Amino acid sequence: MSESLWTIIGEGLESIKPIVYSVGIGGIGGFFVGYLVKKILNLAIILGVAAFGLLYLAQMKVINPNFQEIMILISNFGDFLNQSIAPLMATVPFMSSFFLGFLGGLRRS
Repeated sequence: MSESLWTIIGEGLESIKPIVYSVGIGGIGGFFVGYLVKKILNLAIILGVAAFGLLYLAQMKVINPNFQEIMILISNFGDFLNQSIAPLMATVPFMSSFFLGFLGGLRRS
């Protein structure tokens, strides 16, 4: 009888392995992405100010950027992110642990 109990416990542990793996990877990945976002936020602010400066120069006709090419570049980058990240976020455990890890990474100084 004890063999069957250990067999049931072993089968139960095997069935939750994918969930534990997804939660672990999501949490760790979310933490690192959150920490990275926090550290890069200053760079994003600088890039935003530079973008507004370029838009101002384009409005004043000082420069002549090709906005169609810029929009194509941004669209291609969005498609790349959608194709590479969307399959990973298909599970609820991954999304929830990633979000919690992301918040933890943002809070870390």
